Amino acid sequence: MFSFGGGNAASYLKLTEALEPDFRCVTFEMPGKGSRIKEPLLRNLHQIAEEHYRQMQGQLDGPFAFYGHSMGCYVAHLLMRRLRDEGKPLPYGAVLTSKVAPAHHFDKKRSILTDAEFTEKLRELHGMPEAILNNPELLRIFLPMVRNDFYAIDTFRHRLAEPYAVPLSVLCGTEEQVPDVQLTDWQLESSIPIEFQRRPGHHFWIFEDMDWLLNHLKKRLSYGN
Repeated sequence: MFSFGGGNAASYLKLTEALEPDFRCVTFEMPGKGSRIKEPLLRNLHQIAEEHYRQMQGQLDGPFAFYGHSMGCYVAHLLMRRLRDEGKPLPYGAVLTSKVAPAHHFDKKRSILTDAEFTEKLRELHGMPEAILNNPELLRIFLPMVRNDFYAIDTFRHRLAEPYAVPLSVLCGTEEQVPDVQLTDWQLESSIPIEFQRRPGHHFWIFEDMDWLLNHLKKRLSYGN
């Protein structure tokens, strides 16, 4: 399970607790976050994917699937390419939420906004509690971490490559200002027909509609379905 920008290994805690009866959930702690807060942050998305890949070693002995939200979708994408290129087993399925297809990615330059502008951008995404957004001391702690991840996303450059044989389920909130084609073009990355749906809500609809997401993950990622 690959977290969104600014997230850490605990970001999906409620989701993993609800999934654990049916799945063994694996999350990842990146340098500069959570228990690794004293380590330097990684500023490049390929470096972030590489660190995930390092932590995944020994985790892929049996059937496995991927879930990613926002930045986590591109981490999953890079990992699927790497596994394919190295001739290793691929996930039997992947659910990707609220991120445009890599072919439509472009640098939004969000990481160079002023603190006030960047805070407002986070407020628009509905992904950070108002208690943090309205607290200057907490913002001084969290803003550099989130800004770093946004820099990694903004500076990511997509390269064309052969599609991987992984069925993708692509989901997005109805209130996200993203044309359908920028989402359905995830099909360019998979040789298997993808599934696409919109769900009510903003960028972090996954926490507002968690029961539906849980059922969807169980349905799409149950091995053998």
